[in-house]
Amino acid sequence: MKLRPFSRALGRMVALGAVATLLNGCGILSWFHSTPAPKTPPPLAKGMDKVSFSTEWQARLYGIWQVNPYQNTLIAHDKGQIVVVDASGRLVSMTDGGRQMWTRSLDGRTARGPTLANGVVYTGTDTGKVYAFTAKDGHPLWTIQLSSEVLTPVVAAGDHLLVQTVDGHLWALDPNNGKVQWTFSMNQPTLILRAVATPAVHDGVVYAGFADGTVAALSLGSGAELWRAQVALPHGSNELARMVDVAASPVVGEGQVITAAYQGNLAAYALQGGTQNWSVPMSVYMTPVLEDGHLLVADADGRISSVDPASGNVLWRNDRLSGHDLTGFGLCGGSLLATDNAGYLYVIDPQTGHRIGQTRLSDSGIQSTPVCLGSGQILALSDAGTLYRIHLAKR
Repeated sequence: MKLRPFSRALGRMVALGAVATLLNGCGILSWFHSTPAPKTPPPLAKGMDKVSFSTEWQARLYGIWQVNPYQNTLIAHDKGQIVVVDASGRLVSMTDGGRQMWTRSLDGRTARGPTLANGVVYTGTDTGKVYAFTAKDGHPLWTIQLSSEVLTPVVAAGDHLLVQTVDGHLWALDPNNGKVQWTFSMNQPTLILRAVATPAVHDGVVYAGFADGTVAALSLGSGAELWRAQVALPHGSNELARMVDVAASPVVGEGQVITAAYQGNLAAYALQGGTQNWSVPMSVYMTPVLEDGHLLVADADGRISSVDPASGNVLWRNDRLSGHDLTGFGLCGGSLLATDNAGYLYVIDPQTGHRIGQTRLSDSGIQSTPVCLGSGQILALSDAGTLYRIHLAKR
């Protein structure tokens, strides 16, 4: 059966079909969709072209790559090493200069990407497996089978690894051997976005979002629930309208945790007790950025806003990229960076919201949030499997 888009918010989701799949017996309905044709951005305002771009190197990584704005790929980088994994399950390690170090094949596919921490590479797959390899040479350390598809990158937090699976479970694993330390679960809706917020950890507390629109605060040591809050309530006459996944990772700062839900709200909660400080209607699936007293947010329609984290008031809003499928959002060197499915990289002044630079890196889309290496250097990955190292310079 094919479903038609029913609102502008979901008009961007062209239905390929609703495929019912039994995920290890949990009976969750998965939703697969394609995105609209990429759009060419409007030119910069006169006198606003203030950033130049140069390609330091580019490396073609042969494999299966795909742009999904709800599931952008993580590029892991640490101590001169880059690690990526393609949608076919091919794990690739490279030097900062783009030279391949080693590769490994995984059982299952992943488009979420690896984690590089403490000399170890961690990654999960759609078969529910989590792997650990030595970062130096890719030697296998351990593998563990979880209950269903891994939907988040692995979060390394002290003596714990955190990961969420499609059946609504949050897992804490032992970094030494992968053994389960504790689990926490929430009920899953029938239809989910399949883009779960990566858990955030602060002062021994885990903040995690779930597909039913809930954010929960848990003890890192035991998994005990400290509080939970409803970021968004499902509403509407069908399952598509009722999708309220907390897909943006929680952001901790200014004495509160800020989180957001697709087709829901952007909201802030007190770290202790979870009292709601403010909430504004906004459909968000990309993680906001907190910088110098500004909360920078890209909504599901491509509008970029600066929000006062103390009140939730919008300080400025740029709608010049409205209708674009943004695939990456982050900061580097005091500038806000965004990428889209048309292959463009945008540089935005976080104080004013004006675009001050843009370039097309690839004829295909960019599927990663740019990784800031410092000194104006960034990494970005296209869905053609090309990894770019780009230098940004103010004119």
